[in-house]
Amino acid sequence: MPKKDLVNFLRSLCLIFFLTSFFSCENRDTDKVNLTVFGDGVAFNIDGELDMDKTASCGTATPYSSSSTTSTTTTTTSTSSTNLFTVISRLYFKTGDYLYLKFLYDATQNQGSIDATQGFSYSGKVGASAVVSNYGKIYWGGSGVPVDTSVTSSQALSYLTVDLDLVGTAVSSGNTALSLTQCYTVDYINCTSATSTSMCYTQDGQTCYNTQTVSGPSVSIKGEVNCTSNTISSGSSSSTSTTQ
Repeated sequence: MPKKDLVNFLRSLCLIFFLTSFFSCENRDTDKVNLTVFGDGVAFNIDGELDMDKTASCGTATPYSSSSTTSTTTTTTSTSSTNLFTVISRLYFKTGDYLYLKFLYDATQNQGSIDATQGFSYSGKVGASAVVSNYGKIYWGGSGVPVDTSVTSSQALSYLTVDLDLVGTAVSSGNTALSLTQCYTVDYINCTSATSTSMCYTQDGQTCYNTQTVSGPSVSIKGEVNCTSNTISSGSSSSTSTTQ
């Protein structure tokens, strides 16, 4: 083969390889969850299409604030950052299964940690496997979480594209709920009937939901979550007065 033809042939191979790699990385399934769960005697997939008729948005993002109380006074100082947001996503599968995800989003980073008590939970129909996690990383890359940092109230997310690398528990005792509701709280342990600035999720209306209340074999949870809302256009946000 002439040298010129060989060079052109090699260039063509390089181009094909580049395009194949590019599209395999960039083309993720829309409205699809693809996670693997494996550990000691445990191995199964959380793999399915999301029901976007039941999932109004791909999550909500609320400006994060932290409070601290000095030991010498009773004054509580609240600090906040326009770059930090608490993101909560509640996703329904077409099979009836349910996934809950809570994490701290930092607009200056491309990854973060899930919430220490309510980070990740998955539950399905009666008899199906349930998994929880409160430790691990979430990766959103450059545009996986479309948060508008100029919005100072809660905003709905038009899409969510994240990768998970978590350590959790395959539930053998205790339970995870298919539907978590919010309640007011002052200690993040118990619900209260009095209005407060803090809220948590509950499955019984009395206590705050905590993934640490279940037990079972330790597992690794890895994979991707992809969601695109039917009701919220990309590039816009929908605000709500609810405090997460």
